[in-house]
Amino acid sequence: MNKKYFLYITSICGILWGCSQHSSSPLSVGFHNINAKYNALFQANIKMQEADKILFEAHKDNYSQQLPLLIPIDSNSAGAVSEQLTSIIKKASLVAERHQNSKWLDDAYVLIGKARLFKADYKNAIETFKYVNTNATSDKARDAALIGLMRAYTEQGEYQTALRVAELLREEPLDKENTRDFYLTKAYLHQLKEEYETSVAIIEEVLPYMKKNQQKARVLYAAGQMYETLDNKEAASEMYLAVNKSRPSYDLGFYAKLNNALVLGQTAGFEKLLKDSKNKDLQDKIYEAMSMVEMRKGNSKDGIKFLQASARNSQNLQQLPYTFLKLADLFYTKIGNYELAAAYYDSTASLLPPQDPAYKRVIEKQRSLSDFVKQHTIIKTEDSLQKLAKMNPTQLEKVLEKVVLDKKAKEEADLRKAQEVVNKGLQQQGKTNTDAFADPNKPSWYFTNPIAQQQGKTSFISVWGTRVLEDNWRRKSKDNMMSFDTPNSIIQPSGNNTSSLKSLNSDQQNSGIKADVAELKAKIPFSAEALMASQKRKEEASFELGKVYKFKLNEPRNAVISFEHFLTNFPKSSHEPEALYLLCLLNEDNPTGKETYRKRLMKDYDDSYFARLLNRNTNETLSTGKESEAQKLYAEAYDYYTQSNFTDAQTFVETGLKEYPNSQIEDKFMFLKTMLLAKTQPIEVYHKALKNFITDYPKSQLLTMAKERLEVIEKK
Repeated sequence: MNKKYFLYITSICGILWGCSQHSSSPLSVGFHNINAKYNALFQANIKMQEADKILFEAHKDNYSQQLPLLIPIDSNSAGAVSEQLTSIIKKASLVAERHQNSKWLDDAYVLIGKARLFKADYKNAIETFKYVNTNATSDKARDAALIGLMRAYTEQGEYQTALRVAELLREEPLDKENTRDFYLTKAYLHQLKEEYETSVAIIEEVLPYMKKNQQKARVLYAAGQMYETLDNKEAASEMYLAVNKSRPSYDLGFYAKLNNALVLGQTAGFEKLLKDSKNKDLQDKIYEAMSMVEMRKGNSKDGIKFLQASARNSQNLQQLPYTFLKLADLFYTKIGNYELAAAYYDSTASLLPPQDPAYKRVIEKQRSLSDFVKQHTIIKTEDSLQKLAKMNPTQLEKVLEKVVLDKKAKEEADLRKAQEVVNKGLQQQGKTNTDAFADPNKPSWYFTNPIAQQQGKTSFISVWGTRVLEDNWRRKSKDNMMSFDTPNSIIQPSGNNTSSLKSLNSDQQNSGIKADVAELKAKIPFSAEALMASQKRKEEASFELGKVYKFKLNEPRNAVISFEHFLTNFPKSSHEPEALYLLCLLNEDNPTGKETYRKRLMKDYDDSYFARLLNRNTNETLSTGKESEAQKLYAEAYDYYTQSNFTDAQTFVETGLKEYPNSQIEDKFMFLKTMLLAKTQPIEVYHKALKNFITDYPKSQLLTMAKERLEVIEKK
C-alpha cells in the first residue's frame, strides 16, 4: 500500500515539474503557451480593444483645424480608460510571473508598454519598449516595441530621437500590421513637425494597409487638409472624395464634402445646405465656409458678417473659440478696430483650452488690447466731454437728451434680443425635453448650455460692461425707479385711474431722463479746474497709448504717430523727455529723424535720466581712471551736502552726471540730487523725484532708502 502511494505521489510531482515555467520540455512549453495566450493575453487584448474604442470615440475632433493623424495621448483622456489600462497591465504581467517559458512573453511586455503609453506614463513605457527590443526573441514583438518607442518620443516632442528609432525600423522586414502602425506613426511625427510633404507621401503608402472605417476616413481627411496647405487642390479634392467611401461619421463626411466644395470653388450649394434640416447643428460650419469664400474674393465685410453668423449659430464648444479667434484677428489686422478685436480675444481666451498652441498668443493679445482700449476710451471720453463743455446751454440740453434717449432705445432693443434668446431656448427645451433638469448637458437648454451662456455674457459685457447683480442695475440714481414690491393697487390700472397711471408713468419717464441728463452734466468739465483735470487725464492716456503701441502691440509705426501727436498736443509735458527718447529708439532705421529727436532731447532735457540713458546706449563704458574721477567728484559733492552748501553740491552733482555718463555710481549722483531737491524745492518736486528714481534705477542699492522716504512723504 505504501509503495502504491509513493508511486502516485511521484507521478503527480513529475507532472507538476514537467509543467514548471522554468522547464523547457515540450509538455511544459505547450502548457504555458496555451495558458498565456488563451487566459492572460486573451483578456488583456480584449481590454486593449475596449480602451482603443473608448479613446477614439471620446476624442472630439475640430474639423476646422488640422486633424491629427493619430488620437493625441494625454493624461486627461487616459482617465476615461484607467480601469482598462490597469487591467491590461495586471493581466499581461501574469504572463511574466507565471509563464516565463511561453512564446507569448514578448507580446505581453509589448501590451504592458502600450498600456503605460496610453496612460501617458512615458518614462516606464520607454523602459518597457527598450527591454523588449533588447531581450525579445520574436521579431514581430521587437518591431512593435520599436513602433511604440517611436510614438512615445513623438508624444513628448522628442522628434529627433523618434526619427532615429524610425531609421532602425526602416531596415526591418515588417508584417502587415506593423507596417501600417509604423507608417501611421511616422506620418504623424512629420505632421507634428509641419513637414506636410513628407507626411502625405507616407500616407499614400499606408492607405492600402488600412480597412474602410472611421480611422481611415480621419486619415484621408487629415491628408486632404495637408494637401490644401501645400496648395495641391487636385490631391486635396481626391482625399476629401475618398473620405465618404470609407464609412465616416456623418459630421466627418459633411465636412469632407464642404471642404471639397471650397477647394473646387463649387460654392453655389451653400444656401441649400443651410436650409437642409439635417445640417441644423452644422450651420456654423456652413457660414464659416461662406466666409472663407468671401475672404478669398477680398470681401472682408461679408466675410466677417458670415463669421459672426457662424458664431451665433455654433453649438460646438470646441469650434467656437476658433471662430472667435478668426474674428479677433480680422478686426485687429484687416479692420483695425481694436475695441471689437479686444472683445473677441476676451471671448476666445475664455473658451480656448490652455494647452492649445494659440492660447499664449491670445492671452498676450487680450492683455495688450485691454490696455489699449482702456487708454483709448479715456481719450475719446475726455475729448467728448471737453467738446460738450464748449456748447451753449440750450444746445447742450438737446444733445444730452438725445444721448439719453438713444441709449435707452438701444438698451431696450438689447434687452428684447436677450429675451428672445432666452424664450427661444425655453421653447426648444419644451419641444425636445419635458424634464428640463433630467439632463443638464442638453445643448437646447439655454441656462445649462455653456456656449449660449458665453455668447450671452460676451454680448452683455460689450453693451453694459461689468455690472453688480442688483435691482435697477442700469441706473446710477435708483430713487426714481418704481420698486418691485410696490402695492398692486398702485401699479395696476383699473377703471378711473388708467389715465392717472399713464400720466404717472410719463412723469416718471421725464424725471428719469432729467436725472440721466443731470448725471451726464456732472461729468462735463465746466470749471477751469475740472477742465485742467480732464486735460491731464487725456495727456496721461495719450502717452500710455504710445507705450502700448511700442511695448505691447509691437507696432512701431503707430507708436511713432502716437508719440508725435502727444508732443504736438501736450508741449512741455512731464513725459516729454521719455517720449523724445522713445522716438529716438523708434527711428533707429531713420538717421535723420533719430538725430532730430536726439538734439531736441539734449537741448531741452540734457540733465534728464533719458538723456543720460541715450548717452549710455551710445557711449562706451568709462575707463578705470574716469570712474575714479567720478568717485572723487561725488565725494566732494556729498561733503558740500553735509555742510549744507546745497548750491555747490548741486553744481558738482550736475557736473558728474554730464561729464561721466554711464558711470557705476550714476544712481548715487541721482539720489544725492533728489536729496538736494528735498532741501531746495517744494515737497511735490521732491516726491516726484523719488518716484522717478525708483522707476529709473530699480537695481540700485539705494532703492530701499528711496522707498522708505517716499512712504514717509505719502503718509504725511
